[in-house]
Amino acid sequence: MQREKAMALPQTQTDIREDQQALAEAFSVFNNLSEQLTSAYGQLEHQVAELNTELARSREEKVKERAQKEHLADRLSGLLEALPAAVVLVDGRDRIDRFNPAAEQLFPNLSWGRLWSEVLSESVSRAMGHGDWLLSDGQRISVTQRPLADNGQILVMVDVTETRLMEERLERQDRLSAMGEMAAQLAHQIRTPLAASVLYAGQLRKAALNAQQREAFADKLLSGLRHTEQLISDMLAFSRGGNYIAQSMRVCGMLQTAIHAIEPRFKQQAARLDFACLLDDDVLISGNQDALSGAIINLIDNALNHGGEGVCIALTAELQDGALRITLSDNGPGIPADVKKQIFDPFFTTRERGTGLGLAVVQAVVLEHQGSVTAATSDGGGAQFVITLPIAEAAEEIRSLEA
Repeated sequence: MQREKAMALPQTQTDIREDQQALAEAFSVFNNLSEQLTSAYGQLEHQVAELNTELARSREEKVKERAQKEHLADRLSGLLEALPAAVVLVDGRDRIDRFNPAAEQLFPNLSWGRLWSEVLSESVSRAMGHGDWLLSDGQRISVTQRPLADNGQILVMVDVTETRLMEERLERQDRLSAMGEMAAQLAHQIRTPLAASVLYAGQLRKAALNAQQREAFADKLLSGLRHTEQLISDMLAFSRGGNYIAQSMRVCGMLQTAIHAIEPRFKQQAARLDFACLLDDDVLISGNQDALSGAIINLIDNALNHGGEGVCIALTAELQDGALRITLSDNGPGIPADVKKQIFDPFFTTRERGTGLGLAVVQAVVLEHQGSVTAATSDGGGAQFVITLPIAEAAEEIRSLEA
């Protein structure tokens, strides 16, 4: 048994050495892992520190940004409170989101969350030219609208009642001044046909006249009187100015009225009119129908007078860039370049028996309706006149006023 123990001893020492070696390797691996963990932990601590720094910086920036926004909001609020113009913010659902005291003075029925369309229906009588609204209490306000990112809008409104009254007074004074000049020119222009009429009337008193001579003198007398009457009618139309009573109207109907009124002239001159109204029935304008149809009649009459027998006239109404565009063209001799700048001047005419007020009347009427009229050469080489008028901004409201 001792011999067996002696033989087993070397095997135990070998095992011990192997165990020691394995243990040493394990410790080495453990140390390496510990070093790696320590390094990774250090890196993690460094990253955490950087993240904390960035978070603190971001938090500080957000605090500053919030403070700046609050400061701007306070300043904006103060500005809105002090602003003399009325300001209304409307969200994408047509709900009133914000307004200032000036807006409350114009619209006493304003309240947060109300539908803006309801406030308008209660407070606004109708839309007018220059982007103005006429309120139910008679005030006239100028309105500027801008869309917002949330599909809402911001409206800035200014009371321009006194301003518009002053402008009308100034226009009236200018018109009176122009009327004084016109009266002098009209007296001069009336003198010629009136003197001729007096002469022919005197001839009619002669007993020796035969029936043919008497008829010829009577025709010349009537022609002179009609010319005098036309001069006076044109002057009255030109000087009427701001006395028009505005109402809503459909464009196609207004143009048809003008065409029917002058239709007999087409038969007399074997002339042709091509009419195209490219508008829907709900397209409305605000103004005086008699004045506007009279202006169209003057343009057609001008084309017939200058175009002569068999003249072809084209009348078109259409929408262009949100406005009404009425174009009248003919295939007549056109407008000479040297007189194009003068054709709208009162008493300027290229016709021997022209009044010189027809186109002046057209321009006066169009300007009174916040529009414009221009002259050019048509595609066929004749004359072309283009009238541009604003469309009623609130068609539904205007239709309700018609009812």
